[in-house]
Amino acid sequence: MTDSILADQTVDVALGAADVAAAARNRNGLTYKGFGVLSGNATSALLMDYKAEHPDAYWTLVRTLFAGERPLMNTVKIEMGNDRNNSTGPNVATMRDRDEYPAVRREPGFQLAADARRYQPGVHVSILRWHAPTWVRDNDDVYRWYKNTILAAYREYGVMVDSVNPDVNERTADLDWIAEFADRVHHDTDGFLGNGPDDPNAGFRSDLERDLFRAIKVITSDEETTGTFAGDVLANPRYLKAMDVAAYHYSVEDDPHGNFKRLADEVDKEIWNSEAQAVFSNSADRPNNTMDNGLGERTGTRIGGIGGPLEMANTLIKGFVESRRTAAIYQPAIGSCYEHMEYASKELISARDPWSGWMYYDAGCAALEHFTRFANLGWEPAKNGVSRETPVSTRPIWRAIPQASGCEVGGNNPVSGARHGEPSYLTLVAPDGSDFSTVIVNDSSYVKTYRIAVDPALPASGKPLTIWRTAAADPGQPYDENWRKPVAIAPADENGTVEIAVEPWTMVTATTLDSAVVDPATGRLEPKPEYAYTIPRTPENSRPVLGSAAGHGADPANGVLYADDFNYADEPQVDVYKFDELVKEDYLTSRGGESGATPRYTTDTNGAFEVVPDDARGHALRQQIDWTHAGNAWIEGDPRTAIGDMRWTNYRVSVDVRFEPYAGRAPYALVGAREMGGNKFTTDICGVDFKIRADGVWLLRNFGNEVRRGHLEDLRKRAAEAGVRPFAPGSGEWNTLTLEVDGTTATVFINGAKITTWSDANLQSAGRVNLGTSFDHVRFSNLRVERLAAPGGTPASPYYTQLIDDMHMTSWDDGSPILTFAGNWTHDNGQGMFTYMRTISRTETAESGFSIAFEGTGLHLFGPSDGRAVLDVYVDGHLALPVAPVNPTNGSLRCEFRLEGLEPGRHEVEFRTATSAPFALDAIGVLA
Repeated sequence: MTDSILADQTVDVALGAADVAAAARNRNGLTYKGFGVLSGNATSALLMDYKAEHPDAYWTLVRTLFAGERPLMNTVKIEMGNDRNNSTGPNVATMRDRDEYPAVRREPGFQLAADARRYQPGVHVSILRWHAPTWVRDNDDVYRWYKNTILAAYREYGVMVDSVNPDVNERTADLDWIAEFADRVHHDTDGFLGNGPDDPNAGFRSDLERDLFRAIKVITSDEETTGTFAGDVLANPRYLKAMDVAAYHYSVEDDPHGNFKRLADEVDKEIWNSEAQAVFSNSADRPNNTMDNGLGERTGTRIGGIGGPLEMANTLIKGFVESRRTAAIYQPAIGSCYEHMEYASKELISARDPWSGWMYYDAGCAALEHFTRFANLGWEPAKNGVSRETPVSTRPIWRAIPQASGCEVGGNNPVSGARHGEPSYLTLVAPDGSDFSTVIVNDSSYVKTYRIAVDPALPASGKPLTIWRTAAADPGQPYDENWRKPVAIAPADENGTVEIAVEPWTMVTATTLDSAVVDPATGRLEPKPEYAYTIPRTPENSRPVLGSAAGHGADPANGVLYADDFNYADEPQVDVYKFDELVKEDYLTSRGGESGATPRYTTDTNGAFEVVPDDARGHALRQQIDWTHAGNAWIEGDPRTAIGDMRWTNYRVSVDVRFEPYAGRAPYALVGAREMGGNKFTTDICGVDFKIRADGVWLLRNFGNEVRRGHLEDLRKRAAEAGVRPFAPGSGEWNTLTLEVDGTTATVFINGAKITTWSDANLQSAGRVNLGTSFDHVRFSNLRVERLAAPGGTPASPYYTQLIDDMHMTSWDDGSPILTFAGNWTHDNGQGMFTYMRTISRTETAESGFSIAFEGTGLHLFGPSDGRAVLDVYVDGHLALPVAPVNPTNGSLRCEFRLEGLEPGRHEVEFRTATSAPFALDAIGVLA
């Protein structure tokens, strides 16, 4: 079939009464559960900072996700971690030793699940382990870790876990262990496993606690690709009885024998996409792409195309059609860690800057609302089971109807074969047939026609369909102006059939629900209040830099970009939702308490940096994981934590360091600067870092490569020359490490004595602060990040006021120009995780250029470069830098060109390629 014939084909959707009646009898396999948040691999690291620093933004997030009878999300899945990297970073271990009482308060996932109950008492909570702490050696230990953590979370927050996968994330199913675990849970009489007969925590505290625990559902197996276990489960009654939910990741396909469809259709088991892909890059800027439209033309794909919200929706539809997936959990739904780390730009909601309260809600949220707002999703109450808390919805749960759903889109992960008008639609129906909604996705440049015929025997027959559409903004509009908006009411003909034209690069929901009315004053179709689009809009220029305003650890009047003594004595109490009420907790208590609390504004990438009591300093930051507790990791590396703003440029970072007593090899401490991520091996991602061992041996490094080295005698000599206290080797003494980055030069001081300096024309130009250690206990105190002084001149800019992605060509407020490109360029989505926002702009033609108007003193250009390109640079209409060379770089967020030293104020700058050498632009930093 040719592309044009496929595109012109009308797609017939038939909703039959017998199919609806059959689906209504199915309580688990065809009930459409909905969507969830996965809290894992450090992607929730900054959520507690939002909660404490900007509670309005935090609670708006929770309300947006979980409020209402038709919520956007109804599940929180928590990955049980071991303080080691499991991609972006680690998840905290709730029990670092066998006899530790589970520290559930320092796990942001449990807090998120508890807080979700403020708006949705029936939120579903699920857990899965990602490796295990080192004390966990066998299944008895696994069960102890799981059970004690589950009961501790229930006792702390009043949240009982609903479902558990006792196996390891993305591993082949161990079905015998699954069956054994299910048997243990369902018949448990021991309750909490205490430390001896006098432990007051031991046992079950109430019959309700026992009954809720015994009612936990069991999941298998969270495999990474098409599930391998469905046939074995169907063939073995023991496995079939034990397993409540069959789950696997990313793949939408069934196994070769159709066993997952059989599990859902014939034996009524739930099938989940338990780790789903969200959007890859930013839908607000996505319409500026020039990707192939499927016809060999570089005209772009609007909000469609690879990694976009339409592809995400197609994955849901194909997942149900191919393998009966009726739930999807997004990893991550919320990106609340520092950006440009492993698996960057892969989220529905970005929450990167807790000091400002900034958040961005992507069109992926609108895509999910096409399913959630026009159907009742969730779980049917269990028959003869334990009565859990209030269900998500009091209305009957709608069924997905296989016979009225279809998907011919090609691809698996990603589901991207949709460019020729391949049909893709999913029909959700009330179990009594009174209402239905059909979600249709058109990820192509063709207009597609759908004809929906409803069986006259169904009560929904003859009802008009309200058409809700998500599309890109038109010129001059805010970016989300056309996200999930009602556009038409289509009446049924005398046969109960409705015909719908679906425009290119859009998705629609056609629903019988009475969801919109014509406004008599304007003649426009307007949503009824229950269906109004309420996802927050993010204004242009709403991400102030940490240090540009006072508060939240910053004191710009005194040149302090950020400071933290880790005591938090003046921090206000934090609202936490526990046992169906909002309570106030002390700042450190809410983040873990005295045994180890999460510090402010940190994202760990390995290890565990926590606030603990300190005899000399009140509290200090301590790296908690030693070699005994350093378990398995996804990506090996030494303990590191990132702090602060990626836009910091020229600054001084200082911190006090103390080594705890150690045996054997000397531990080390590290302070790093100008870290913008860009590599999964996070031990060596700083533009410059200073690493010193307790015996005085030190290294200055550039992205892990040694550029200077020395030893204890050097330190003593430098201290004597400066007349200051020398470095105190060994344990028990505090030393102050200071690292300055000024332009292309780095300088190190210890206790005020200058130790070494190093310059490089290609030195990384901006980035966060890092602290690091070996797998030893090392303490930090008095972290301070300051502007540099200006001896005899104007100081270098301390930060970028903006870091602008190459695809951010128009304002989010009104579509006015931000970046203007001229000449022959390609603007591509779908790039790798270490390309900023997964977008890149490229040219191989002379006289191709781009221009920008800004307030500031200069610009830095970022992008991958082989160093061959040269640019003509025009500043305020004059050729300022003719034939200026571009620096070679080894990554996307690496500085390839510097324009500095402009007078403060407004400027218009144009960059033009002077030759046909390849040039790529990933981002632009605007210097303050």
